[in-house]
Amino acid sequence: MRSRLTAWALFGFVLIAAAGAALTYSLLGSQLRDRAEEDVLVELSRYADAVSTADSTTELLAETRVYLSGSDSESLRRRGMILAVVTEDGRVLSNAENVLLEQLPETTALMEGREPLFEQVDTESGAMVVAGAPVVLAGEQVAAVELAAPLDLTQSIQAEILFALVALVILGVVAVGAGSWVIVGKALEPVRRISRTAGGISQADLTRRVEYEGPPDEIGELSETMNRMLSRLEGAFTSQDRFISDVSHELRTPLTIIRGHLQVLDRQPEQDEKAVRATHALVLDELDRLNRLVAELLTLARAERADLLETEPFDLDSLLETLAGQGTHLADRDWRVDKLPGGTLTADQDRLTQAFLNLMANAVAHTEEGQVVAIGGERRGELMHLWIRDEGRGMPPDVRDRVFERFYTRSTAIDRSAGDSTAGRASAEAPSGQGGLGLGLAIVRAIVLAHGGRVDVRSEVGRGSTFELILPLEAE
Repeated sequence: MRSRLTAWALFGFVLIAAAGAALTYSLLGSQLRDRAEEDVLVELSRYADAVSTADSTTELLAETRVYLSGSDSESLRRRGMILAVVTEDGRVLSNAENVLLEQLPETTALMEGREPLFEQVDTESGAMVVAGAPVVLAGEQVAAVELAAPLDLTQSIQAEILFALVALVILGVVAVGAGSWVIVGKALEPVRRISRTAGGISQADLTRRVEYEGPPDEIGELSETMNRMLSRLEGAFTSQDRFISDVSHELRTPLTIIRGHLQVLDRQPEQDEKAVRATHALVLDELDRLNRLVAELLTLARAERADLLETEPFDLDSLLETLAGQGTHLADRDWRVDKLPGGTLTADQDRLTQAFLNLMANAVAHTEEGQVVAIGGERRGELMHLWIRDEGRGMPPDVRDRVFERFYTRSTAIDRSAGDSTAGRASAEAPSGQGGLGLGLAIVRAIVLAHGGRVDVRSEVGRGSTFELILPLEAE
């Protein structure tokens, strides 16, 4: 790429330089020719003034000799101009012997047509600008006067200009080529670093990033985009590894339980119907647990994907009232609605419903019959605050800080700190009667983060807990 960019830079420079040199050469040549033609006309006018008193051909020739020998013709000699007077009877008076203007075809036409002459002609001495006019005395043409200026000086200057332009173009090609090679190399250095970084990345090491120090231009934007992509890849692989680790770890226990009970059953010499039924029920419970575990792990794994949410506006008050009404089917609690925010919210209604149901099941697991569990919502600036609060046992600070971790259960810790003897109670995250998978609150946090929000929890032992979902307000 470096060679191609340098070649394109040279190609563009050569085109521009060649066009500029050609235009400069043409304009300067035209200006030099115009100046030569102007000088010829000026000298012809001076000669006409000098011989304006002549009344006859003889006087015309005499005054011409005086003009050519005097100081008035100094500019003619200095510029190498040639003056020639040709009479009707064939006499010629000229200040040059090697250039015979009277023999030019243009002179014959001038003598015959009485039309002024002004054009560039080629002679044996080179190209010349020739201006001529008929001499008329008493209404009759008696002679013709011609004045010629050589163009060899003009052509010499043009040749020197062309040489200088070609030399400048060659030097420019060298300078632009070397400069482009260096500049393009420096400009592409971040790209090479990106290539080396990408080449050195593997699944075993996704922590490397492109190190770019420079202006926030296209290369800087490319580096930033590359680093963001690497961060997403690292997060995806980390999530995948965590999912595999979680599955392998959490599935081992129920599978071991199922296998162990079946093996015990197989070793019995005589099958007891009661034992078979008990084992059958236990296996079904563990299989149900496996199904819930896999479903919730898949939800967590998908939570970091861009296609998790299907957002659309919906009536938030209706959702909160419906959820409060469903609470009576979960457990016998004092279900209430604290406050309704009003209006609509643009979000994934199904996912938010899933998050609320998990929080409601968590509240049920840590409250007693008849205790208050309340749902509410409120708009605060550009944010929507939704909450579920209960007046149950609450949590100590060390449990509150870890309550959203995967597979973290808090029943035993809370029971000890509160002096409760129900050590086998279900976990904080598990819905009532589902055996404490430790994933419910982790799913809640994943859903809220996918919406661009956050989850806060406030709790004190013996005073209950409040889980608050803070979501950004999107266009309604």
